[in-house]
This record gives sequence, structure tokens and C-alpha cells, in this order.
Amino acid sequence: MSKENEQKNELITDDKESLKGTLFATIVFVGGAIVLWTLVLLILFIMRF
Repeated sequence: MSKENEQKNELITDDKESLKGTLFATIVFVGGAIVLWTLVLLILFIMRF
């Protein structure tokens, strides 16, 4: 019985860790894309002059 509980606790911990990793990756990729797009627009705006 206690082995089953330990396995469930490990699964919950793994789920939390994978969720944190997914959230971190999403923030990094979305933030990076926004910064990159802003730089592209800024460069195009500067090249206009």
C-alpha cells in the first residue's frame, strides 16, 4: 500500500516539474519572439530613413 502512495507522490511531483518546465519554456520562447519581432520592426523603421 505504501509503495502505491510513493508512486503517486512521485507522479504528482513529476507533473509539477514538467509543468514548471513547460511554463518556463513558453515564457522564454514567447518573450524571445516578442523581443525579436520588436527588433525587426525597429530595424525596418530605422532603415526607412
